[in-house]
Amino acid sequence: MKTPLLFKLVLVILLSISYAQVSNAESESQNFSEHVSGGANIILRNELWNTFQKQDSDTDRTYDFFLIRARAFIDFDWEHVSVHVMGQGVKAFNLPENGAFGPGVLYFNNSDEESNPGNFQLVEAFIHLKNLNGFYLKGGRMGFKDGGQVLYKDSPKLNWVINKRLSERLIGNWDWTLVGRRFDGGSGGYSNDMFDINLMGAVVTFGGFDIEDGLWKDLDRVVVTGGAFTIKEGVLLENTQFQLFNYFYFDNRTPAINLAGKDLKINTTGVSMAGAYPMGSGEWDTMLWFAFQLGEFGELDQKALAFIAELGYQFTHTPWKPWLRFGVAYASGDGDPDDSNNGTFFNMVPTNHKWYGYADTTAFSNIVDLYNQILLKPHKKVFLGIEGHLFWLASDEEVWIGGAGPFNDSAFGYAFRNPVPGNDIESFLGGEVDITLSFQALEYLILQAGYSHFFGAEGVEAVFDGEDQLDWFYTQATIPFTLGK
Repeated sequence: MKTPLLFKLVLVILLSISYAQVSNAESESQNFSEHVSGGANIILRNELWNTFQKQDSDTDRTYDFFLIRARAFIDFDWEHVSVHVMGQGVKAFNLPENGAFGPGVLYFNNSDEESNPGNFQLVEAFIHLKNLNGFYLKGGRMGFKDGGQVLYKDSPKLNWVINKRLSERLIGNWDWTLVGRRFDGGSGGYSNDMFDINLMGAVVTFGGFDIEDGLWKDLDRVVVTGGAFTIKEGVLLENTQFQLFNYFYFDNRTPAINLAGKDLKINTTGVSMAGAYPMGSGEWDTMLWFAFQLGEFGELDQKALAFIAELGYQFTHTPWKPWLRFGVAYASGDGDPDDSNNGTFFNMVPTNHKWYGYADTTAFSNIVDLYNQILLKPHKKVFLGIEGHLFWLASDEEVWIGGAGPFNDSAFGYAFRNPVPGNDIESFLGGEVDITLSFQALEYLILQAGYSHFFGAEGVEAVFDGEDQLDWFYTQATIPFTLGK
């Protein structure tokens, strides 16, 4: 395993600058411990799957596996500079050697076909220059969430909409998987009371389902770059944020060229709005998102679009504080596979687990997703969430697509699920119900359980003609704690 040259250079810069800062602090007789903090987060999760399956297949439809991830971080923070380092140890147990579908198959196949793989990995290591008359700069190995560049001290509901419903649609850390994803590069910009300008450019790391090599290498080569202009809440409309964004995706790995014939060069331009508004005995919230794509999908011209619209209302003065939310997500599919254009929206490197059903069967490509959420707080330490989805293909000339972007140099990152021979593409995939229960048992212990069922319709049956229903059940314990300032 080798660390990329870019990453090595960044680490040298980090150490040099942090040493200079520490020396300066000591020369001014400052208490070093006041500038140091840290913490850890341990996750233990068991997953049980009963998945789709093809007819006459000898694969295992039912399997379970266990995951452990322990992360630890340390921060050195001064007025104009901070340094952050995070590492993790990951371990999987009992991965299926012959699974029919689902993440167990992906973990096993992409971790040197080991049933119990594990590794230690450097997750983040970056320097952050800040409070420089509005300018800021971050460089090194970092996380990045498109859409989530700006948050607000006194707007918790708006922050929730930005974090939970807007950010990571195109570029995300994908932390639901055992390894996650990060970016080797930089991000910087300028911010004042009215707006924020953020630019970024980075190489995407290995990660996701690749336990053996995840976060030890950069993808060869997947590059994301671009930026966003954010008009802060209250400038144009009270409690409302607007954003204009543009991101470019480049991929010349062998799997991409084998699929598309040439490099992928895709530019995504869009706008978004997020808002939260007190009204009556509760609060309304809304999120709107629209994007179109131009560029080159290998030998084809990329011409695609997508949009998302969500509306919610929470009864904040009612027992259990019921929060009802409704939405639609549309990502175009290719209506004519024989022309020179690719009309299928390309999902880039997102965190799709947050959006299109927790069973992770569907990417934001060639899809129509009608969904609702019911979020409840039976107790201040208890959260209950119920979601429902109905899925259609946006075009019945394009197949059903799943995935969340590239995670090593062997896999393209998206699966194109063709019907079995003799079947045609069918547009209605079916529906999914997701139930999540979370309980903060102790100050440093959060317990969670979830269940999802996918009611496969003719669109799934065309691909998985043996079994078109899916069940997923998981239990998880999270142990978080912080030390220092």
